[in-house]
Amino acid sequence: MEPVKQPKPKARFGARVKPAGGGEPLKRHDEGANGVGEHEDGTMTMEEEQLHLLPKVMAPYETKPGSTPRRVQIQRKRKLFAQQDLPQLIQQEGLREPGQSVFKLDIFDDTDYESRLCSQWVPKTPGVAPTPAKAALVGPDGVKTWKDCRVLDYDEGRNRYAVAFRDAASSDPSVRWVDRVDLCFSAEDPFVFARRHVDAHANRGRAESLLRYNLYIDCMPTEDIPPLSTEQVNRILGFALNSKKLRDKLMDTNALLAEVNTEYARSMNKITFDNTLKRGQSGCLAALVPIAEQFPQERRVKARYKGCMPVAEYDFAQQFSDFSFRTLLTKSEVISALTRVRVECAKALKMSLFNTHFTKSLRLEEFEQGQMQTTDQTANYLKDTWVVTLKNAIKSSFKDVGKGWFNLHESNMETYEFSKLKKFLTQTKFIMEDTLRFLVEDSLQRLVAFVRIACSHRATVKSTACVELEVPAMDNQPAYVINGNSSTINTASVRKPPLLLLELQATKDGTRFQYSTSLDAIIPRFCAVYDNSLNKVSGIPVIEPSIMEELFWAIVPQLTAVHPLEEWVIKGKEELVARITSALVPVREYLAMYDTYEPLLRLSPESYVAALEAKGEDLALAEVKAEIKKHSQELTALYDALPSGMAIGGLVYVNTQKVREVLLKKKEKLVALLRSLCARIPRKMMSVVSSKFAEIEKVLRQKPEKLEDVHEQRKYIDGLPQAIGTLMQDIETTRPWYEYLELQKYGLTDEEAKDKFLGVSWPAKLQRLADRQMAALAEDESRFREDMFQEQDGFQDSLGELSTLVNNSAQNVDLSKMDTVVQEVKRLDERLRKADADAQLYNAREGLLGLPITDYSHVRSLMDIHDPFLQFWTTSSTWRANYKSWMNDSWEKLEGEQVESSVTGALKVLFKTGKVLQQRGLEKFAANCEAMRQELEGFKRMVPLVLAIRNPGMRQRHWETISKDIGMPLYPDKKFTLVKAEEMGLLNHLTAITKVSEVAGKEYSIEQALDKMVSEWDGAELQVMDYRETGTYIIKVEDTISQMLDDHIVMTQSMSFSQFKKPFEERISKWETQLSLASDILEQWVALQRQWMYLEPIFSSEDIMQQLPLEAKRFATVDRIWRKTLESAKRNPLVLKVCGNQKLLDQFTEGNKLLESVQKGLADYLETKRLAFARFFFLSNDELLQILSQTKNPLAVQPHLRKCFEAIESLDFSPNLEITAMNSKEKEKVPFDEPMSPTGSVEQWLGVVEKRMRSSVRQQIIESLKDTAVSERPQWARSWPAMVVLAVSAIVWSKEVEDAIKGASVPKYFEKNNNDLLDLTDLVRGKLSTQDRLTLGALITTDVHARDTVQELVDCNIQRTTDFEWISRMRMYWRDDVFVEMVQACIPYGYEYLGNTPRLVITPLTDRCYMTLMSAMHLNLGGAPAGPAGTGKTETTKDLA
Repeated sequence: MEPVKQPKPKARFGARVKPAGGGEPLKRHDEGANGVGEHEDGTMTMEEEQLHLLPKVMAPYETKPGSTPRRVQIQRKRKLFAQQDLPQLIQQEGLREPGQSVFKLDIFDDTDYESRLCSQWVPKTPGVAPTPAKAALVGPDGVKTWKDCRVLDYDEGRNRYAVAFRDAASSDPSVRWVDRVDLCFSAEDPFVFARRHVDAHANRGRAESLLRYNLYIDCMPTEDIPPLSTEQVNRILGFALNSKKLRDKLMDTNALLAEVNTEYARSMNKITFDNTLKRGQSGCLAALVPIAEQFPQERRVKARYKGCMPVAEYDFAQQFSDFSFRTLLTKSEVISALTRVRVECAKALKMSLFNTHFTKSLRLEEFEQGQMQTTDQTANYLKDTWVVTLKNAIKSSFKDVGKGWFNLHESNMETYEFSKLKKFLTQTKFIMEDTLRFLVEDSLQRLVAFVRIACSHRATVKSTACVELEVPAMDNQPAYVINGNSSTINTASVRKPPLLLLELQATKDGTRFQYSTSLDAIIPRFCAVYDNSLNKVSGIPVIEPSIMEELFWAIVPQLTAVHPLEEWVIKGKEELVARITSALVPVREYLAMYDTYEPLLRLSPESYVAALEAKGEDLALAEVKAEIKKHSQELTALYDALPSGMAIGGLVYVNTQKVREVLLKKKEKLVALLRSLCARIPRKMMSVVSSKFAEIEKVLRQKPEKLEDVHEQRKYIDGLPQAIGTLMQDIETTRPWYEYLELQKYGLTDEEAKDKFLGVSWPAKLQRLADRQMAALAEDESRFREDMFQEQDGFQDSLGELSTLVNNSAQNVDLSKMDTVVQEVKRLDERLRKADADAQLYNAREGLLGLPITDYSHVRSLMDIHDPFLQFWTTSSTWRANYKSWMNDSWEKLEGEQVESSVTGALKVLFKTGKVLQQRGLEKFAANCEAMRQELEGFKRMVPLVLAIRNPGMRQRHWETISKDIGMPLYPDKKFTLVKAEEMGLLNHLTAITKVSEVAGKEYSIEQALDKMVSEWDGAELQVMDYRETGTYIIKVEDTISQMLDDHIVMTQSMSFSQFKKPFEERISKWETQLSLASDILEQWVALQRQWMYLEPIFSSEDIMQQLPLEAKRFATVDRIWRKTLESAKRNPLVLKVCGNQKLLDQFTEGNKLLESVQKGLADYLETKRLAFARFFFLSNDELLQILSQTKNPLAVQPHLRKCFEAIESLDFSPNLEITAMNSKEKEKVPFDEPMSPTGSVEQWLGVVEKRMRSSVRQQIIESLKDTAVSERPQWARSWPAMVVLAVSAIVWSKEVEDAIKGASVPKYFEKNNNDLLDLTDLVRGKLSTQDRLTLGALITTDVHARDTVQELVDCNIQRTTDFEWISRMRMYWRDDVFVEMVQACIPYGYEYLGNTPRLVITPLTDRCYMTLMSAMHLNLGGAPAGPAGTGKTETTKDLA
């Protein structure tokens, strides 16, 4: 174990430095003078426990026979020390009664006398007896009395000890602190302590005397002393400015010369004063003030010019021989070699492992590369050049020496070991090692100092454009403050540019800002440079083997280098890290300032403008104006807010040029696009209007092709003014847009200007065109009228021909000519229909021309006469064609339902037509209709057979059944026809065939339903979506799939109960099983997903996994299954494919069970955390887990503090994460009485926060109580936290009221209450901050109640403080703590921080509630105010709490 270093002696004024009185060095407790220490198991023996009670002896543990044993020596010393009279020893040392002094004695204590550490004098081990001692107790007369005492504690920093005197009759039995110089331990050497005590007095007297001596000299006048002559000044300047560099600086030496003159005058006064003291106070040199003191003088020994000193007899020859045998300096070659070695080592010492001279800021990679290169160059020089040069220097120096002490060619290792050359080379190795160590030390210290200077600039980030740099005073230059803006840095006289260059840039996804070099990489890179220097200079070989080449060397030894674990190396590295860490804090803050511009960075100007444009007609000009104004102002602000670069302290310079250009260009583009939108919108509006005008023009320019067109165009022209007026309104809506563009000085393009003026010119252009068109229409109307008259004449002639043809239709009764007659009938029908259309057209044109309407009803009569003939012939023709096809074509072409509908329809038509023809007396035609109807009736009996055999559900099994039932084989093929069916007599078995067909139809419906369900599931897929950044997926089951699954399960179950299921029974069963399995899997899957999504972020935290290893293992098992399953589902998301595995159902079921156990374990774990810190019960599980999953980040607790602590909104964290203060939601800050570090588990340090909260509020109350005595009440009320003001005000009020009662001055105190209240009222009427206004509002509320209470005391003429009128009031007292009293109840103050909140008005009912609740709490009972809603029950209870 390393011995504890002796503490450095205090720098005592006037103290003499001398060795420790006992001559015994300090040692560790475990290897002290008595040689006892702790056992391996940490226990202590009886002797070890009494170590501080025993005196020190310098004796071995195992004594030789005849020597005094160590224990005996200890007991003898102990007895000797106990017999001494300490006051007498102090008097024997020459100390008389000391006079009064303004200086404390401990200032002049010489700690060189100390023989043990504080922890060795007073061990704090439980069960160890206190250390006995004697302490000086100063009496009222100033005389010290030494009394026995027990030492209980120590303050190592102030070198003081806490003692308790043994004398029970002492006037002050309490523990008091005593300086070390006034405390003599029983185990301490009293003789040494007496000298120590006396020396302290002597040092104090000497210091006081020297102070008076110098005061006398400083008070002597200097005006009559002539200054230095010009010759003397020039001589001084000549010696001082003794180099060209100093002379060229043109230094102002006036201040220095003035200082020299002042010192010269003081020296003359000192000589005069010394001579006066030497000659006595007489004559003209007598002092004005009588001085009877002998001042201490420095001893001056006059140097002798020559002389002899007596020397004892000795053998010079023998001593010279011995000296020559041992020394190396007997040959000039040795001296020459040593000189050359030291010269080369001096050259090496001038080098450095680092380059600390920079003229510009460097990127981190450039800095690291430059330092590595410098280190490599220096290391290569040491390993190659330096070692070789030293080797050559030594070889060349000893090359001519030959054999003897310095034989370079020695081949015997034993001879070499005893030679002087060995000693010389060893000395050379030590010189090289020292050189190497000094080089490394100097280089590392330079690097740390270089970084220290770079990090010394204190940076305060105000905004992106302002970073205040406090440049410290350095090199006779005063400190100053500048802005880190690049423009300021370039113009200001900054001593050095920042060390590192970082570039602010956008991330690859363009969503946020980052530095080109990660800030987390800076410290590791600097540490790498630091460590690399140590590694590079290690491994330098010793030059001894390369010089003694004829000796055998098994290994080549290396020079001892600086070890990385040496204390000073570690401290240097720690300082390097601490400095850089502190300097990077404002760099991070500066990056956070750019969060404001991240929305602009993510903004797409095109999308932004497109979103505005998408509003269409809802987009108003006012909105566009507001957008342009807003973004133009923001653009102007951006020019000022975004610098091109920023120096953040002396370490980092941030280049923001690229980010500035990106943001400015984006904002400029946005403004330009908005202006373009402002021009595009009216252009679009004008284009729409112009297109409508163009359509009007197109209509007007159309040539009428018929009389109707003329009429339509006239109507159109008549309505044209109204249409143009409407469009003119649309043109007017564009006017404000163009006016705004002119105001904005926006230049329209040629196309935009053309569209604008074209739209305005349309109305006049169209009016001229309409006038011309009206004249042309009159001519066209006259032409079309003549044409119509000619067409009507021809139409009348065609009607006579049609009448003849219709009348002749009754003569076509030969069914054998059916095909020819049908064609003629159809042609006639087409002519009749055309004639009807022409008649309607002529009538319409006559109406347009205002002519009488011609009667063309004869056309409709002809159509009615012709219709029965048309129906008969077309129906008969169709029936004959169908019959031929149905009977002779393959049965596979038959469509049963079509055949049935065709036969039924034909029968109806023929029946109706026969009746009409019979009524007209056309008997032959009526007979033909009946004949055709009989043919249809004859075929109608075949229809059921067609429906039966063409049933789509007919399968081979059905044909087999039919064949069996009818007694003949019936297996229709492609050649099977109805003729064959009729020949086989199938009509005779129609009942059997129909029965089987019906069964086939039922079975077919089941088969179709099954096929439909299967086809619907073919495309049904699960939605497998990426889940955050977990690398896996989650599923989403659409409602349609869930509904379809339920419907299909119900449908399948209903099929299983059908009497026609037998052919599909197995298929139905398998399908039902498959659907049920899929339903169960999805149900378990969704349940598992719900639990997995809840637990996944929890067990993604390393902290939670370490604290819940079993649950973490179970979750990991489920997580593996989950990821594997979801990966498979992602590849093939078909529902029935994914959910068709029974093993998957088992895995999900087991996974749900595991996750349920995990959640139970998690709940138990949270319960333990809540029991450890009860305020966690106020948090939900999710909130508590969010905290516990980030235990290494104390800041994660901040969002949840309000639920744990009623009034704490946030805590203040320093850069090293120390908690220094608490803040309320009203922004009130209360500093902690002492900072605390959030170490340990979160529940532990939050418990410490709770303690700090209470102790801080208590400390604030203590300090505020003191402040009430020195500050005015209005000012005092604004200087402390609100709850402290209320509590201290109540304490002071209670004390003052009781004093007033005891002094019978309650009415007078009532006036004081009124005056205090008026002072606060006047203060509230002025300008106050929000915090002060809240505090004073609550204070006035309580003061009003206090005034009313005093008024009641005056009214009842109270006489004693024990009267019920007083004790029934709530009172607060300070008795080393705050206590709240009311009647008999006394409850300690809780110190729970309440923030700065308003108070309810205190009424008599409130006082009664307080009294009841206080009494209940005093009796360990509970209370609950009752009453109507809104009467203040809850707030009253909260106020009392």
